[in-house]
Amino acid sequence: MLLAIFSTIYFITLVLQVFVPFIVRETIVFGVTVPEQNVKHPTLCNMKKHYAQIVGISGVMFLMLMIVSYYYFASSEFMQSILLLGCLFAMLAVSMTLYWINHQKVIKLKKEEHWGLNIKQVRAVDLTACSRDEMLPWPFYIVPFGVTVFLIIFTFLHYDQIPDHIAVHWGPSGEADSWRSKTYFTALSLPLVMLMLQCMMWGIVDSIKRSAIKLAVNRKEESLEDQLKSRKYMSWNIMLLSYAFTILFTVLQLSNIYPSMTTGSRLLPVFMLFLLLVLGSVLVYAWKKRKLRVNYGDNVVSEVMDVDEDLYWKGGLIYVNRQDPSVFVEKRFGVGWTMNFANPRGYIVIGLPLFILLLISFFSL
Repeated sequence: MLLAIFSTIYFITLVLQVFVPFIVRETIVFGVTVPEQNVKHPTLCNMKKHYAQIVGISGVMFLMLMIVSYYYFASSEFMQSILLLGCLFAMLAVSMTLYWINHQKVIKLKKEEHWGLNIKQVRAVDLTACSRDEMLPWPFYIVPFGVTVFLIIFTFLHYDQIPDHIAVHWGPSGEADSWRSKTYFTALSLPLVMLMLQCMMWGIVDSIKRSAIKLAVNRKEESLEDQLKSRKYMSWNIMLLSYAFTILFTVLQLSNIYPSMTTGSRLLPVFMLFLLLVLGSVLVYAWKKRKLRVNYGDNVVSEVMDVDEDLYWKGGLIYVNRQDPSVFVEKRFGVGWTMNFANPRGYIVIGLPLFILLLISFFSL
């Protein structure tokens, strides 16, 4: 079962890594801004192709190594977990190394051929787009908060029937493998973790909703459709993730109150459903993004281009722009959104819940 779970995670992660260059905006190549007339440059096309081939081949090789080593060299579940995680991180390391190499190559090519040097840069923003925003409204994110509040009250009311030792960790088989002595804090640790995760997710959605809608200056209608739909799908994705975490943590908390729920591998289907929901939602989002991506034809000629923001992207991955009020922006390489590290509000939305989560984990786990 451990191998099946890791193999599923590994395969979906590998697919996403292979197709990332073909999902992100076409005018962003390995984290570098490229003018429209250069997006079909043969060198760029070859870089994307070679990246996908190398990551795909190396990923399959690591997968085969992972399966063989699992059966013949890992003697315990702990060693098996270390081995499987090692292969996953090795595949990601190959992917990120290739990304960095190609990132530097695109920067060099851009400088050598003077891309965008004599083209006027224009920032296109649609101030009326907010009225067309289809992101889920806030009531959808209130339901998980209500479940958490109920679960906290329910735990207090049933505190006496909770066993003296509370499960705080569950293995791949769905069975608890680590316990702590019962206190009010340890009894409420799971609902508190759930509450922090819900706060973080709601904060991310609210911040994305407040973020500016940036358009492609020469493809305004197409890019507006892309932006509106992307924000909509991301809100659905985060909502689904919030509900999935809520269901999982609720079942785990109830299993501490009613230990009979953990008999055998009864929790395993819950873990599997959670895994399928999370990974499946990411795949669906990536597929939708690929369909929405603005495509440019060959021999494009334009007198203007989108504003080159390479200066604000460190390595094409970390966004730091004090002039941008947006808390979250779409990634230049990868699936989803990333934080504007120059906006203090992002540290409240992400940093504060994470800090509280660490404190809960430290004192309860």
